[in-house]
Amino acid sequence: MDFFNSLDIMDYVWCFIVGGLICVIGQILIDKTKITSARILVLFVTVGAILRWIRYL
Repeated sequence: MDFFNSLDIMDYVWCFIVGGLICVIGQILIDKTKITSARILVLFVTVGAILRWIRYL
């Protein structure tokens, strides 16, 4: 329960903004390219894994 008490309202705002930007990027990729949504999902998961790996170097 301490985790939820330590969150500030700005944490929620930043999560909303970042999540929205990820959705916008995905929607642009769907609209402007012929990449399927499944491949975009795999792309996002792969990029996330690479970024997490880079973070721990």
